[in-house]
Amino acid sequence: MKFEYNVHMQIIDQTIQNVFQTKQYSLTKLDKGISNHNYLLCVNQKKYIVRSPKSEHSALHLQFEKEKEVLLHVKDLDVETLYFDTINGIKITNYVPHVSEFHETVDPKKYAKAALLLKKLHTKKVEVSFFFDPFFKLEQYKNSIKFPIIHFDQEEKILNVVKEIYIPDTLCHNDVVQGNILFSPQREYLIDWEYGAMNDRRFDIASFFSENQIIDPESRNQFYEAYHLPISNTEVCLFEAMADILWGYWANMLYEKRKELIYKQIATEKMEHYHHFSLHSLSSFIHTL
Repeated sequence: MKFEYNVHMQIIDQTIQNVFQTKQYSLTKLDKGISNHNYLLCVNQKKYIVRSPKSEHSALHLQFEKEKEVLLHVKDLDVETLYFDTINGIKITNYVPHVSEFHETVDPKKYAKAALLLKKLHTKKVEVSFFFDPFFKLEQYKNSIKFPIIHFDQEEKILNVVKEIYIPDTLCHNDVVQGNILFSPQREYLIDWEYGAMNDRRFDIASFFSENQIIDPESRNQFYEAYHLPISNTEVCLFEAMADILWGYWANMLYEKRKELIYKQIATEKMEHYHHFSLHSLSSFIHTL
């Protein structure tokens, strides 16, 4: 592990020297990111953020070339990218001061502002040639798990219903966690497009609700009112249940590979959200199936 870390830091060091043409810089590790390491880089009297994949990142089956292509279409939503190494996955972006993540901000309109970010993405008249297929991803994650630590009641029934209504015709973010929505005094940002691809926009909305544990009706209504596009709450709840299943097994897989407790916590949270909220919200609908 120490050898891997040393190689990792050597690659980052060489990247910084090549990009900025200097050996004079400081690099401070940030307590941010789940699948990646993040650092604050100070060089030439300016600040930047350096993102670098953690070990076992290949288990996520992501391709940085695809992320780079998506970034071309979402410059108006993202923080400006200065450099992107699609071989090693190292990305350098501008540093934005005084930002808060979604869960940190006290902005009373944060649900509406998150909705407007997603609406701006979902109404873009652009397509990419690749897809985020949640059903295929789910099978990849489950097949990688030797020791399941979670379960989801009526999992097959929920997934079959979602498959029947699934329409992957929209460029989506597909990872709308709290750390990927940033608030600054000037504007809001949607960052980290590793999972960006064509998908069903209801997945993004459901992912936002599920990942951020948004169960309060008033908060969800604030989102829907700002999003202001035709959408079925029942269908979003179905996708939300699927998102719980998908990211629950994702976390189970990474806990098994990395032995980091954060993944066990995420897996447990997804299972609890699924049983205590998602299934409960769909109880009357499920009885009709």
